[in-house]
Amino acid sequence: MKNILLLFTIVFAVIGCQSKVEKISKETVVAVQPFEGFEKSYADTVQMALANLYGIQVKVLDEMKIPAYTFINVKSPRYRADSLISFLKKNKSYDDYDHVIGLIKQDISCTKYADFGTRTIKEPEYKYKDWGIFGLGYCPGKSCIVSSYRLLKSTSKENFMERLKKVSCHEMGHNFGLPHCPNKKCIMQDAAETIKTVDDVQLFLCADCRKKIGG
Repeated sequence: MKNILLLFTIVFAVIGCQSKVEKISKETVVAVQPFEGFEKSYADTVQMALANLYGIQVKVLDEMKIPAYTFINVKSPRYRADSLISFLKKNKSYDDYDHVIGLIKQDISCTKYADFGTRTIKEPEYKYKDWGIFGLGYCPGKSCIVSSYRLLKSTSKENFMERLKKVSCHEMGHNFGLPHCPNKKCIMQDAAETIKTVDDVQLFLCADCRKKIGG
């Protein structure tokens, strides 16, 4: 029962959301970087979702190998989400793009602190050394990562595709500098610990979030 609970108590994760928000426009260009084995049609779906929601340019790149050093096996075989977004951020191949979103089919994780991803002064000790997540993104920042692994659990293909679009748009919103939003319908809805939150949220930006980034 404990393992089942851990499987579904997963969160949107974000690294250090600050007050700086990027003003996006039709000139903003995002690269979609699928890692090996990620289905092309899924990447294309993410491309369209990002372009439609944010009104930006989005390009799907050829798939690439997963950096071997990001692999860990603490509770189960996974890839460190923080290592992956750091890799994407520092890779010179993406210098011509404003942001890059990595897509991976394997499970990803991060260390869970009190605020779902970032060490704080008030609570420096982590709660879980290896915590499975849907996605992770710098806020604001260059890169984010989304895994399809947990989004496929106990659902139809149609709903899986909706989950993938929502999580991808959510993490990219963090890259633009958007923090979690209290509006229960907004794609940037505050993090919660059940997959039901992903299914219930709508694929749109509330007026407050839209105003912050423009677009």
